[in-house]
Amino acid sequence: MHRSSNSPPVHRASLLRVSDTMAGMYVPLKTLVRGAFSGKTIGRVVFNEALARHARHLTGRVLDIAGGRSPSYLKYLPASIDLVRSDITGSSDVVALDMNDRLPFKDASFDAVLLCNALYAAEDPERLARDIVRVLKPGGTWLLASPFIANEMREPHDYLRFTAEGLERLCLRAGFSDISIERLGDRASAATQLMHPFFLFNVVRAIVYPIAMWFDTLIPERVRGTHPAPLSYLVRATKSAKTSV
Repeated sequence: MHRSSNSPPVHRASLLRVSDTMAGMYVPLKTLVRGAFSGKTIGRVVFNEALARHARHLTGRVLDIAGGRSPSYLKYLPASIDLVRSDITGSSDVVALDMNDRLPFKDASFDAVLLCNALYAAEDPERLARDIVRVLKPGGTWLLASPFIANEMREPHDYLRFTAEGLERLCLRAGFSDISIERLGDRASAATQLMHPFFLFNVVRAIVYPIAMWFDTLIPERVRGTHPAPLSYLVRATKSAKTSV
């Protein structure tokens, strides 16, 4: 297999750490119903819940790449962090940033980087991942959310979907030392996500979402492990404390 000379080798002895706990399939009933009545897709509700669990550990200076003007997950981020928001179109509190160009920040200048449901629009995901390593401080964290079963989202482009193994390889090649991957949802919630346009009334979504999440929990562990079909993946990758930039 051909590898770019700029990419460190992938050590296949490393184990793929995909969480098979029920955490990625548990969302409180009240949260599901509230999300349904607000018009959110089930994928968005499940993602927000998962990000809230991981984001509470964020500290210091945090870069949010391609977050848009008013991302729904913003309220789940700790108020204490120094958040640098960015999007391809800037505004008064959002830095104009094209993630397909070199990130306009100094080396080792962030404690964490967020990239939520936007990796599919990257023209060169490996280059972007290496650049994220560059701007992270040693020991810094990359929180990456990547859809798996979802419709195309050309905002403005949609190039690919990553499997869990593909996400692990992406992080390893970029130079991350500790990688954990959590599956969010499974077949029933994924089917509900695809059927979202047919649920014309929010009250229907409020009934369907909890049922779908319950059906996800009934899928045998063996099936989830060997033939996963999640809504999306949430990756937490850490830059080695010994890494030099």
